Amino acid sequence: MKSRNRKWRWIKWALLLLALVLIAGWFGFFSSSTKSAAYNEVVTSAGSLTTYYNFDGVVYAKRMQTIAASAPDTVKTVYVTQNALVKEGDKLYKTEGGETVRAGIDGEITGLYVTKGDVIAAGETTVQIIDMDDLEVRLNVDEYDVRAIVPGASAEITVLALDKAFSATVTSLDKNGTASGDLSYYTARADLNECEGVYPGMQVSAKMLRDKAENVVLIKVSAIQFDDYNQPFVYLPAGDNKEPVKTGVTVGVSDGVNCEIVSGLFAGQTVLVPSGMTMMQMMQMMQQMR
Repeated sequence: MKSRNRKWRWIKWALLLLALVLIAGWFGFFSSSTKSAAYNEVVTSAGSLTTYYNFDGVVYAKRMQTIAASAPDTVKTVYVTQNALVKEGDKLYKTEGGETVRAGIDGEITGLYVTKGDVIAAGETTVQIIDMDDLEVRLNVDEYDVRAIVPGASAEITVLALDKAFSATVTSLDKNGTASGDLSYYTARADLNECEGVYPGMQVSAKMLRDKAENVVLIKVSAIQFDDYNQPFVYLPAGDNKEPVKTGVTVGVSDGVNCEIVSGLFAGQTVLVPSGMTMMQMMQMMQQMR
């Protein structure tokens, strides 16, 4: 009888031990699974990053002549047609009073407002000439970006109506700003290096180089965390189901998607990013895995 009781006790202890092992295994699995669910993995890479200042603006003619009648008269002869190309000194029209009106610049007749026999009044606009080969863009620059405007700097200008990019060179900055809301804006001018198909009045967008980092370590911006002192850090895996290690980093250039890591990480390194899952969501995920 004693032998039987002793044997039964051993069986109970064995069953209890097995239960403890199973429970420990379950909690270990649950712990590792919830840890993996609580973080997403991001791998750093090697590459280059370029950021730009962005502005909007309008195309303007640098050289334009608007001709008006000097006195009341009648147009006797018109020598040009709309959109004709003229040189400085070319005849435009002649009046009955004997006045021959000539072009003051090289350009295109963009406005011809008289015909033979028209009676014109003093001061009436008769012809407009624009040099379509010498255009500039005027860009709106807010007070925080005026440092980008340096004469001689390059800009890439996209004419929205053409969906085409042109190169331009900054020539000047009007330092007399205009307040709008919480910001002041300044006008920058840049010469278009090519003008084919571009007309005054067209809307443009412009970008200018801000920062450039080449052959650096890059990581997604979402992987960077900040402590209570606004210092950047990342979480690194510790192994053996241990809690991730909080590691400080130094960040550099960022384009809003990727960020340069100046120090603290190397290319190809795995970083953990908190997933933002709640405990309830993790429990539901675990039930789906069973």
